[in-house]
Amino acid sequence: MYMMYIISIIIAAYGMGVYISFSVAEGKDERGRAILAKAGQHAFSLIYLGFALFLLYFEFMSPSAEEIRITALIWFSVVFIVKGISIQIYQKKM
Repeated sequence: MYMMYIISIIIAAYGMGVYISFSVAEGKDERGRAILAKAGQHAFSLIYLGFALFLLYFEFMSPSAEEIRITALIWFSVVFIVKGISIQIYQKKM
């Protein structure tokens, strides 16, 4: 259980680190804002998808508090890493 927390936090920290370093270094010009906007679209769509899956999970599985905590942590870690990876991909393309 603790290993899942550690892995999720490391993944989320990497994604947030990419986002913060890019937004400080290159996010102020027009190209940087375009990259952040495109990466944000991917992350935002995952928020909607994750929310829908979260509701289905509550409805049909009746999870415990620990399962809810782990699911939410994994969900947000995926959102952060997708935003970080999207920034890196668009940074190379643009």
